Amino acid sequence: MSSDSKGRRVVRPETRYRPLREEIDEERAHLLSKIQSFYAQARDRLAGVGVGAGGICVGLLDPVSNIVIANNLPDDDEPVEEEELARRSLEGLVAFLLYFFPYLAAWDAVRYLLLADADLLVAARLVVSSRGMAPAFSIASAASTNAFRPALRLAAHVAGHPHPERLVRRWMSSDNLVLEQSWRLAASREQVSDAPCINNTWSLMLVHLDAIRVFYLRALARLPPCELRTRYHEVMVKAGHCYGPMDPVSNIIINTVWYHAAFPSAALPPVLDMIGPRILTRVESRSMYGLISFLQTRHHHLSQHQIVQSIVAASGDLSKIAADSCDCDAGVQEAYEAAAMAAWHPEPEAQAAFLATCKAKLQESPAAMSLLLHNTDRVLSPEDVRFLAGVLLADQMPSPQPVVKKSFWPVLRGKMRSMAEQNKTSAKVRAALNQQCFLQDDGEPMYELHVICGANYSVGVTELCADEDDFLSLTPCKFKYMHVNFLATEKGASSQSPLLFFAEFLNISAEGEQPVLCCKVDMPLPYAEHVRCMYCENRGAKVVHPAFEKFHGGDKEFEEVRLGGHDEDFMGNMMSMGRVGCGRSKNMPTNINERHEVKYR
Repeated sequence: MSSDSKGRRVVRPETRYRPLREEIDEERAHLLSKIQSFYAQARDRLAGVGVGAGGICVGLLDPVSNIVIANNLPDDDEPVEEEELARRSLEGLVAFLLYFFPYLAAWDAVRYLLLADADLLVAARLVVSSRGMAPAFSIASAASTNAFRPALRLAAHVAGHPHPERLVRRWMSSDNLVLEQSWRLAASREQVSDAPCINNTWSLMLVHLDAIRVFYLRALARLPPCELRTRYHEVMVKAGHCYGPMDPVSNIIINTVWYHAAFPSAALPPVLDMIGPRILTRVESRSMYGLISFLQTRHHHLSQHQIVQSIVAASGDLSKIAADSCDCDAGVQEAYEAAAMAAWHPEPEAQAAFLATCKAKLQESPAAMSLLLHNTDRVLSPEDVRFLAGVLLADQMPSPQPVVKKSFWPVLRGKMRSMAEQNKTSAKVRAALNQQCFLQDDGEPMYELHVICGANYSVGVTELCADEDDFLSLTPCKFKYMHVNFLATEKGASSQSPLLFFAEFLNISAEGEQPVLCCKVDMPLPYAEHVRCMYCENRGAKVVHPAFEKFHGGDKEFEEVRLGGHDEDFMGNMMSMGRVGCGRSKNMPTNINERHEVKYR
């Protein structure tokens, strides 16, 4: 973090969030000692019967009850030393939490288990609470229940249980009623009101980044498709940040519309069906550091961890945080300047002046305010955004941007490669919308493409690419599959909110070939549980996946990776998902100061 004479505190990415090795070892030893004490209690309950290999403390009740129930499963194994069983149980408990919660570091999992006295469901509830997920989280949701069973099976495998599947069946019924009851019962075992706070800043920031992606998906769904694909796609990734005086989605819209009107481009950008996935992730990261810098400038006494916690508690809405704050160390405009500098806004001072006054402008125009605050599922029309731009610009004179010099060949090649990649993706998506299941009775497509808003081209194994037209590729190989999110609107319902789709395509396929899978998915909620994909998480790709459909990178492959079923290089990359605290994570680019030479990635 840097500060200047004006008191602005600009937060930049840090690279070290890992605790000291001595601290990690001490906490693991403390947890192991606790688990060993539970085996002594279980021995008393079992009336002298030895604890076999199946007697692990992984389950839905308290640790002692879990040991007793797991030990009562029929097996022919000889008794195992309690110290060894305790060690296995610790590894199994950690494996469960790493599988069930993305971005959780192994040492954080140990800390949660320490606070929960090695009680698995209590530890899970603590993670949910500390991440601000409690209002939106549901253990009964499709995403949760579909992840819980394989997570429990994985924990049993890692803990050395002789019959993992049998243990899972013992704990979980087909209707998930036992899981729901056990989750509620675990609340009565939480006794951590005076427990120290876990400083999980890095993973909390990654969780908030997922919420920011939800805000951008909703903003993309609200902007008119024609304007989005011709004008706003370039502006949003450059200046459409989610900080401001309104809610995050409205902030993205007003920042995008204002910047386009105030600083019109000298040359028309290309017409694109797709927002480049990497550059969308970059503006999301910049938005987050803008939020943190705003609050750090206003409240010097707060630590970064406290600030991130307050952002999550307020769902990224600065106005809610400001309402609860009294003593401020800097004015609003200075704080917005710090935010704009941290977010690498092209016109930081102009944006700060605009954001400091724009709410007053909107309040003077009830019609403009109603576009943002009411009918939030309705797609804005071109007339709506022009009216909104007029209100936001008010007396400000537009300042056309200078003509950008022609890029050098390496940058041009990158642009060409990105454009070719996006054109292929667009063709695949349009072909998917023309498949039989999405046609009306008259043979016309049921949906119109709104925008492609997420992609990962690195799914599955690599294959030799024999595509002679792919001369821009940096490698002769491609991954077999790709995952894509796109928004599409039902024909004849232009003002209705677009639907979110997921598709899995073959990377190397003939034009017009049908997708491996294409289905609608629910628009995610901020800070709620989501379906995990090991390939997308490994690449830092924020793609929304279906809960009820099978896709490459889902539960089975996730479990294989945790059990060592892939090669060492891939295993090393994937295990880093449980060690995001070590430093850089692909989900949060540390090079957020990178300029937009390759604009459409």
